[in-house]
Amino acid sequence: MLPKLSRRAWNNVLIFAVLLLMFLLYGTPQRLADLKHRNTSLLGDQQLLSIEFVNARISRSPQGWQLAPARPDRQPLVDRTLAIWQQQLLADGERSVSPLPEPLTQAQLVLAGQGEPIIWVLSLSEQQFYLSPSHRRLYYPVSAAEAELLFPAEFR
Repeated sequence: MLPKLSRRAWNNVLIFAVLLLMFLLYGTPQRLADLKHRNTSLLGDQQLLSIEFVNARISRSPQGWQLAPARPDRQPLVDRTLAIWQQQLLADGERSVSPLPEPLTQAQLVLAGQGEPIIWVLSLSEQQFYLSPSHRRLYYPVSAAEAELLFPAEFR
């Protein structure tokens, strides 16, 4: 049974209900975005077209993935490298790292639907590897094993 309120009181109830609903609808996407930011995927929801390392390029072709310069004996390495780039989740990024990491190598990724390639830089600072996109100063810590899987020595 509803309480007996005047018309003005019911208007106030409706106003507060609408305000509460607005705050909930405004705050929920931000909280979800914060949760999504905690486990950042390297590629997001986009599809990988090619990865260019210093000494090699892996690109999608109608027959599958091709390595340039062509080396058929490296196909298992290509498959493993592609799998890690497509599945790698990054921990929370750090805006500043002291001392500043020294860049070791980089990979240029071309993603479907993006005009410009994304460059990921592998850096090292005091025995800790960091992965960072070149367009933002945000450093994601990665283990030495992950760094070797993402940037195989044969491709650097």
